[in-house]
Amino acid sequence: MDPKLSTIAKRIVIAVVALGLFPGAKQGCGSEEANETLLSPVQAVTTLLETADGQVTAELVLISTNVNPHQFVDTAVNPKVRMANGAEVPLQLTTPGHYTASSIDNPALIYVPGATYQFCFELDDVSAADQVAGGNFTAVMTAPSEEVSSFMIKVPAFAGDTAEIGWTPLARYGIVSIFNSATGVLVYKNFDFTDAHFDGSKWARLKSGGTLALGVDVFATPGEYTVGVCAVDKVSDWDIEVSAELGVLSGFLIGRCAADIPISVPQ
Repeated sequence: MDPKLSTIAKRIVIAVVALGLFPGAKQGCGSEEANETLLSPVQAVTTLLETADGQVTAELVLISTNVNPHQFVDTAVNPKVRMANGAEVPLQLTTPGHYTASSIDNPALIYVPGATYQFCFELDDVSAADQVAGGNFTAVMTAPSEEVSSFMIKVPAFAGDTAEIGWTPLARYGIVSIFNSATGVLVYKNFDFTDAHFDGSKWARLKSGGTLALGVDVFATPGEYTVGVCAVDKVSDWDIEVSAELGVLSGFLIGRCAADIPISVPQ
């Protein structure tokens, strides 16, 4: 997949775990019993995104904060996304700690506004990174139905100038990704899991309200850029009754992405 699509094109479906909201959800991960709290350091962030051209991507990221530096967790068993129609899409370990699926590779992965989606996976009692977190984990959420638009409030007038990006719906959190159009290299993302370091600052970078100001370092050199914006629902923390063994920084995102914005930054 084009690296720009795989990064910008993420619609995030993740859910506060409430099995009663999703018919048949208890069968999804193979357990109907509540997990016992183990004060686990394993952090899970699940996303499902639909791009403007209809492509859908799903991702589960697992990180252990029990070690320093933090480590990605590669020991998840049977990670998958379950559709409201009962279809199940497996998530594949594509890079350390990242389990993904794409509608390009699996057409069963579709985005249906107003429908519910279930992410689930299992972990052994002791993983390779010394995390203690055995059990089944489930998350359920409803896909937002509103269309998403994005626009430049302030285009940089020269290399090293500030900028401002806007989007609708205003109440949704904006995930902003910016690429060098010529090279395809990602130059900025406000919610990024390229590295395993994970603390509350990642969540703090997600802003609602429909605007995001960018500093002078984002468009530091002249050239052509591509700006991508996804507007998502956000839920932090997992439901204690079914996923208590995950860390408190775990969370969920779901939404749609606007069409990319090309901009030119002069010298």
